[in-house]
Amino acid sequence: MAQGVLALVALLLAAATAGLAWCMAFPVRWDGVGRFGALALHFPLHLLVLTSVAWLLSRLAGRMRAVAASGLLIVTAMASLVMALAPTVAAWRYARELGVRVSLWEYVANSTHMNAGTPQRERTLVYGTAPDGTKLELDVWLTGKPHLGLPRPAILMIHGGAWNHGNRSMFPDWNRWLNELGYEVFDVEYRLPPPARWRDELGDVKVALAWVIENAGDYHVDPTRVTVMGQSAGANLALLLAYAANDSRLPPTTPIAPVAVRSVINVYGPSDMALLYRTSHSPDYVRPMMEAYIGGPPDSQEERYRLLSPLTWVSAKSPPTLTLLGTSDRLVPADQATLLDESLARAGVPHETVLIPANDHAFDVNWGGFGTQIAREKVRAFLEGGAP
Repeated sequence: MAQGVLALVALLLAAATAGLAWCMAFPVRWDGVGRFGALALHFPLHLLVLTSVAWLLSRLAGRMRAVAASGLLIVTAMASLVMALAPTVAAWRYARELGVRVSLWEYVANSTHMNAGTPQRERTLVYGTAPDGTKLELDVWLTGKPHLGLPRPAILMIHGGAWNHGNRSMFPDWNRWLNELGYEVFDVEYRLPPPARWRDELGDVKVALAWVIENAGDYHVDPTRVTVMGQSAGANLALLLAYAANDSRLPPTTPIAPVAVRSVINVYGPSDMALLYRTSHSPDYVRPMMEAYIGGPPDSQEERYRLLSPLTWVSAKSPPTLTLLGTSDRLVPADQATLLDESLARAGVPHETVLIPANDHAFDVNWGGFGTQIAREKVRAFLEGGAP
């Protein structure tokens, strides 16, 4: 009886491990079992727990002379060990190529922490009122430093969420870390569908940028040193804000004075919207989100998809750009980053593209992960020296 139970446990554990391995190795859709693969790529060393459990059960099976179960559990332990170490080593090697130090201790110290948050009401201010009466809000994350010396730089942070969900202060660890670097952070929220908000979302963040610049003196901020940063859909909006800040075809929600940003940080954001619609590895998730945001598929809304593609707006006047994307991203394929890289190179724009191996969409949810550690160091270097 005990041997039968152990054999069943071994079989189930092996099947679950095999399924997870498949989801990690291949871009299985985000809106299905692919989320488990993404989570495993976010926290790969956590799979060592599975390795330990399988190994201990194999020892137990061996003592009970359950040979088949013991063998299957040993294979499961070995497979999960490879699943834990392969992405970790890939990111570590890439960090060495970049000259970036990553810390195992930092990974362990953040092992139970997820970089995720909700709006911070005590930080919330209204930056404008939309024509439909909606109060537009942002959260102000301050360094807490006195208003002495030269004005400080600032970050306008734009949250992701596939243009249909998400909230300000969605990734609070970025804001805290940027505060530690000496940046005042303004984490903006914008209107979401329904109805189709293809102009409203960018229009709102344009107003937010203008608000930051107009109120820079109140926060001891240098209005010429505002960098815009976003994740996923927020990164797409950040790129559009940086490249098409004052174009009338994508107007602000309310009238504002002309604005400009110092630089832009694109964290796994798309640059070609029609291409994303066609080639995302998670079409059943991405396409409905894009249609709800834009008002239909590319076939019926070709011009809107073109206007909402940062590639459309790249020019010699585009600000310095940093792009960060995981090569295992199952929502935004790596060619979204490489196409932007090539376009910026042709235009002569200072830029850097960092493709982090074995990292999936939203890899920075693991604040201690090697991918996030790489991203932080590249952001630090970019802000300090790469964004003049």
